[in-house]
Parts: sequence; C-alpha cells; structure tokens
Amino acid sequence: MARSRPRVAPERRTRIDLLISALIIVVVLMAGAVIWWFSPVRHTTSDRAHRVVPAAKPATTVPAALVPLWQAPSAATTVAALSRSLVITGDDGSVIGRDPATGSQVWRYHRNRRLCAVLGAWRDSHDTVLSVYGNSRGCGEVTALDGDTGARTGARTSDADDAVNLAGGSGYVLAQGRTRLETWGTNLVRGIEYGRVDAPVKPDAQPQRTGCDISSAVLGADRLALIEHCDDDSGYRLTVLGVNQDDDEKVRQFGSTIITRGTADGPPPAVVAMSSSAIAVYDGGANPPEPDTAPAADAATPRRAAIRQFSTDGVQRRTNTVNGPRALPAANAAITSDGLTTFWTGSATVVLDAGSMRPAFQVPGTLGPGQIMAGKLLLPIASGISVRDPATMRETRTIRYPRAGYDKASHDKAGHDMETDRMITLRVLGDRIVEQWGSTVAAYGPPA
Repeated sequence: MARSRPRVAPERRTRIDLLISALIIVVVLMAGAVIWWFSPVRHTTSDRAHRVVPAAKPATTVPAALVPLWQAPSAATTVAALSRSLVITGDDGSVIGRDPATGSQVWRYHRNRRLCAVLGAWRDSHDTVLSVYGNSRGCGEVTALDGDTGARTGARTSDADDAVNLAGGSGYVLAQGRTRLETWGTNLVRGIEYGRVDAPVKPDAQPQRTGCDISSAVLGADRLALIEHCDDDSGYRLTVLGVNQDDDEKVRQFGSTIITRGTADGPPPAVVAMSSSAIAVYDGGANPPEPDTAPAADAATPRRAAIRQFSTDGVQRRTNTVNGPRALPAANAAITSDGLTTFWTGSATVVLDAGSMRPAFQVPGTLGPGQIMAGKLLLPIASGISVRDPATMRETRTIRYPRAGYDKASHDKAGHDMETDRMITLRVLGDRIVEQWGSTVAAYGPPA
C-alpha cells in the first residue's frame, strides 16, 4: 500500500507581507511613470505621410514665368532642404515635409527640444532627412527620417558643440561645430570625430593639436577639409582628413599647413568647396597668405580677395582674385550641380569648375548661389532670377517676380549678420524654384 505524502501547510502571508508587496508595486509603477514622463518618446510627435507625392522629374525647359506659391519659416536651415519629392523645413522643434506645389504638410516630426539643423541627404540613394536636436551635451541628438513618409529610420547621440553646420556628401555627412566635428555614414555610424574629444577611447587616435577653433569645413569624395586655428599656430591652418578611420582606428591626416602668416586676428579664410582632386579656399585678404606668391604691394593697399586652390593633400596650386569682402557672410553656402559650384561672396556669385575648383566666372549684382535647371544657370537677383548660359555666363533673360517680406528681412537686425539676412540661396525641384533668405523658405512655380 502506497504511503501518502505529508501535506505541506500553505505559506501564511501576514498583513505586513501584503503591505510590502503593494508598496513594491506602487514604487515600480511610479518609477515607470516618471521614466515615461521625462522620456523623449512622450515629447515626440511623428505624423507620417498619408499620401504619396511623386518624385520631382527634372525640368526640360526653364519656365517662361514664375509666380509665388507659398512661404514657411525654417530657422534650422540656411539652404532649403529637399527630398526627392518634398521641400523640408525645420522650425520651432518641428521638421516638416511639404508639398512643393502648395506648401501643405505631408509629414511632420516634432520634439520639444531645440532644433539645431536639418539636412536633406543622399537623395539619389537613401533619400534621408537628418534632424539634429540640442541637449545638455550640445547639438548631438540626431534622428534620420524617410524623405517621403517622415518615418523614423535611425538615431544617434554624441557630444557636440552648441551650434553645428551640416553638409552632405555622396557617402557621408559632416557635422561641424567650433571645437569639434564628426562624419556619419548612411547608417549613422560615426566615421571620425576630430577636435575636442572629452573622453577619448584612444588618446593617440587623432593629430595632437590642442585648443583648436574650427571656422569652416567641407566634404569631398572621401576626404574633408577644414580651416582651424590652434594654440601654437601663428596663422590659420588648412587641414585635410579622411572621412573615416584607418585600419588602426585612427583619424587619417593627408595634410595640415599654415596658410596665413603673422597673427590670426583678422577674419579667417574659408573652405567653400572640395572635389576629389582640389580644394577651394576663399581668402578675403585680412591676413597675409603663406606662401605669398602675389607681387609685392604697398602695405597701405588692402589685398584683394582671392580663391586659393589646393590639392587634396593641402598643397597650394594657384590663386585667382575675385570680388568680395574680407570675410564671407556668416551663413555662406555653396551649391553644386551639373559640373558647376556656385557661392556668394557678399557682392558677387563666383562660379567654380566642380572638378578643378578653378573660378570660371564671377557674376556681380547677384544675391546668392544658384543652380542648373534644364541646362541653364539660375542666379537670384533683386528682381527675380537671372537666367544664364553656363558656358559663357551670358544672361539670356530674366524672370521677374516679387519676394514678399524679403526687403524687411534683409534689413540689419541686432545680433544678425546683414549679409546673411540679404543672401538668397536658390534650389531647383522639378519645374519649381525654392529659395531661402534668413529663416524664410519660399517656393515659386509656373503660372497655372
């Protein structure tokens, strides 16, 4: 006969046990509520697209006339950001994909943080919109959005300066502040960090210069160029770096040379564009160049502004004088299309060959850089657009239209750079023109 097992008395729970269990549950729920309350998710709104706007097809002709379509604020951009089909604006924490015909919202991404910069990147491949938000570590919270739908496709966070400039390339994006810069690939994995690194994993991973102030930087094919001034420098320095690390996880430096001599008290030169074989540097003449290959001049005669061309190893090749002030507008931007790069000096648009970086033309009386449309170069002027033959730079006609609010925005304001407020950058999206001046984006199209 089987022996029966003795019964185990049930565990007795006292009132104190039940009270402790209840308190634990309450604490866990409160902790979860606190985490949710302060989490980025709670303070983020993502309104994805409910309709598809077809990708813009290249224009076959320049419109005979253009009329204003819409305007929107975009303080987070200097040059209007574009996806394949939409105009992207960034303002007051919101990144909005807009229908180019009407300006109406197609999608919106919003956070209750300071929006530092917005860029349309890799339009021919990934069609990504990059939005950079600020936190206690600077402008280092990056979110990647799909250009058509606004869907979140990636994110990264890193140390950064309180203000950054974004520039796109074929495979990487450059984020540059005053004391440090970074590059990111299409997957948002960092290529390099350079400059101030608060907690370096490898102390010898980058060139050993200290106290460097980075005034400008541009991307080339697989390299970037920057102008900096470091603690022990007698002038401004041109440095050329690889966009990603070498096999030993170190920053690759292809050249670093002092290009002005004496002091660095005057406005610095500025890198304006870079190709796979050359670098264009605008030198306003505020500091004597090094090496100085120009004829001797009277010390009382100011030096003329010039485009200095360097190899992608930082070796100077030639110099061409241009019309321009001692310093470029603070928000200067170059636009490259169809083999030409254009940028504005503050008094003229300089047209560079996009390969050699050699100045081909300069056009006075313009208001900013322009872009090719249907084989013609369009440049912003006070009355509208100057349409030019890119081979000769002869003006073939003008397209006149009003810019509502431009005159008011271009007046000098406290805390603003007057030339930056006056500058108009011009982009092309299909048969429409998208301009930006100050914090205003404006679209124009053929009459209905």
